Amino acid sequence: MNKEEALKVWLREFGDVDYSHDFAGKKIKRDDYMIENQVGWVVSYVMPLKKGGKDNYDNMIILNHITELEKGENYPDFEVVGVKYTIKYDQSEDYYYIERVID
Repeated sequence: MNKEEALKVWLREFGDVDYSHDFAGKKIKRDDYMIENQVGWVVSYVMPLKKGGKDNYDNMIILNHITELEKGENYPDFEVVGVKYTIKYDQSEDYYYIERVID
């Protein structure tokens, strides 16, 4: 995905702000798309495409590049910095979302 398209996803998810946080709480900076630093980010998929996920906005998620490395292609369960998450599917609205697992 090129930067122009990624910024459209940013605006849709976070609005017109310079900084935000991904679902795991890692800080991200709008200008640092595809930059591997503390605030760099990527557009990823909640349900990986290789596992049948759709290539559309409802399956896209912005992640700090470190979060994306930890999540990887794991589905539905994965860990980020030792915190467990699971991916859920809302059939009525046809979208996936990430939920923290509470023991």
